[in-house]
Amino acid sequence: MIDFNLKKLAKTPHLPDKLTESVANDKHLTMLEVIKPYARDAALIEKNATPVYVDYKTRNSKVVFVLCPEWAPQFPPFNLARLSGICKSAGYESKIIDLNIKIYNIYRNDWQPNEKIPFRLWDPSGAWHWTSTEVYHDSIHPLLEPYLEEAVQEIMEYNADLIGFSIYYINEAPTRWMISRIKELNPSARIAVGGSNVQKGMFRRHDGYDYVVVGEGETAILKILDDIENKTEPEEFPALIVQPYNSKLSLNGMPLPDYESIDFSQYEIPNGVNTEFSRGCTAKCTFCEETHFWKYRQRKAIDILEEVEWLYYNKGTTVFWFIDSLVNGNVNELRAFCKAVEAKGLDIHWTGYSRCDGRMDLEYFKDLKAGGCIMLNYGCESGSQKVLDDMHKNVTIAEMEQNLIDGKKVGIYAATNWIVGFPTEEHQDFADSMTFLWRNRNYNINNVGAGVGLSQGQETIIGQNPKKFNIFDHQYQGHWITRDFRKGGVHVMHRVKSFHMFLDCINETMEQPFQYPYRINLAKEHYVVRYDDPSVIKEIDEYENFDYDIITPGINPFADGLVNEMWPFFRLLWQTRGGYTCEVLFKPEIDLKDFGSQFGPGTLEAVYKFRISAEGKWKADFMWDLKQPPNPYTFKPDAFIAQDYSRLMSHPAKRARKLAKPEWDAETGRDVDQFHRLIEDEKVLNNTIDFSFTYRYRGQGSW
Repeated sequence: MIDFNLKKLAKTPHLPDKLTESVANDKHLTMLEVIKPYARDAALIEKNATPVYVDYKTRNSKVVFVLCPEWAPQFPPFNLARLSGICKSAGYESKIIDLNIKIYNIYRNDWQPNEKIPFRLWDPSGAWHWTSTEVYHDSIHPLLEPYLEEAVQEIMEYNADLIGFSIYYINEAPTRWMISRIKELNPSARIAVGGSNVQKGMFRRHDGYDYVVVGEGETAILKILDDIENKTEPEEFPALIVQPYNSKLSLNGMPLPDYESIDFSQYEIPNGVNTEFSRGCTAKCTFCEETHFWKYRQRKAIDILEEVEWLYYNKGTTVFWFIDSLVNGNVNELRAFCKAVEAKGLDIHWTGYSRCDGRMDLEYFKDLKAGGCIMLNYGCESGSQKVLDDMHKNVTIAEMEQNLIDGKKVGIYAATNWIVGFPTEEHQDFADSMTFLWRNRNYNINNVGAGVGLSQGQETIIGQNPKKFNIFDHQYQGHWITRDFRKGGVHVMHRVKSFHMFLDCINETMEQPFQYPYRINLAKEHYVVRYDDPSVIKEIDEYENFDYDIITPGINPFADGLVNEMWPFFRLLWQTRGGYTCEVLFKPEIDLKDFGSQFGPGTLEAVYKFRISAEGKWKADFMWDLKQPPNPYTFKPDAFIAQDYSRLMSHPAKRARKLAKPEWDAETGRDVDQFHRLIEDEKVLNNTIDFSFTYRYRGQGSW
């Protein structure tokens, strides 16, 4: 989701006056002087990185790069522009077809959610519709197919020797359809696929894929084109091109990205582009797959400045989004870049993904602002120090809050990302996250990425050592469950819904509300709140410790954890808004429609009726009815299914496993006996456990 402050900067590109040679030299010398204390030698920045060698020759082969929907429509696709620039510098004819922006512009203004597709097509909250093959082909594909077919015909007319597709987790279905259609019309067409989704160990290859690029694409695309140019066929198709385990490419000195076939006016921010400051991540957060894709390295401040300056003077580009995992992986080199921008007098605005970092003090933020930073997109994840430590975030709550405070002082906005329902997150920890947001809501937070809870990534530290994080070795109803059975998909969904409801309630109190994933039916069908006095807004001075285990029915661990899930929301709402009456519903027909099936098949029926006075006297009338249905993946009566990522052999999985230090062998994963025990345990669980329950609670108390 793009930040609205960046949208305010969207305008028709206007080329600045060209620099005279003498003025350019003066500014360059000034820049070198101001960045000297911060910039490091390239050999230190990119230790052991391999340069991308581009040998220009007159070539006959042509390549076309394609991006299918759905993806971000704000800027041109940098990854394809980077690859196209590499190819053209080597002498190959190259073209980019961005179907994502074309189809987005067709539906962006006229599309209205309806019964068949009750969500906005490009809204992050509707992403799960695109990843569900059944939902995509039933509801979305009929809208896309005419335009995908047009693109297929365009590709046929271009007569490319290689057609490259960038695959993300969300656009694989339309990509596969296009590839099948191309192969139908021209079976000899050569197809190459790459992108983040291809890196995953459980990526499923398609019959139409001729070349599968696992790793960075710059040298791989040149190798493929060189073979095609020389009519050298791989020994077998699909040809798997895998970047060596310890390899990393130098990001410095690459050819400029190629935007020749891109119409900037089609994008939401026509004066903006994506680019990169680094690749990889210095952190090793336990929930993250991306940090294991490749090794960290960064560009020199001067190298990135050359690209920025060329776009500024030749394309009128004034907005830059650094798409790195971590733009402040090296705080000194980032500061050097900002000093260089200021010295050069470039009137640009930029943002990027960032860690909260105690080394970034007020003076540092002043330099960021002077160098064009308008917003940092923080991976906050949690307001609980315990959970942050379990995530290996290596930051304190105090540092996070200070970054937000200092950002507001200098005028830098903050987008924040959150993981609700981390496996070690207790009710108190979840309350701390809501408390953090309330306490800091007026410190320039303008975007909250609320997410859909923690997904147990295959190639994460959590996925490679679930026991360390209290995750059971078997999924329950298609979602992870804790080893004590007190937290599973339906519990996490309670927190996700509570978090979204609390965001609604925060926004009601703000002069400039922030953005967050849009749940179109949330306030219509899921809950209602009536405040005794809507004008009441109370601050929270300190994080509190509170016992949220108010109900103790003794039914089973799953039920005993579930019945207390709503208390953090009810208490935080009272602490911040005073007395109120509230009703919250959980029903399969509304929950599956708005939150998807990632929490399980959705069989819970629950009603929470809650009333509390300004003084804290409350009454509760809660009802639950949960039925244990067949497994959503196997459609058998089995609720439990063995989950084993230990034997994935992808590079990211191996890197994650090395850090995770699981009980099984880090190189080979579970042995045969261990795996057989896992399967036997699955049978025992399905024969002995049923968490179905019906329960009603009526109670009262005083806070």
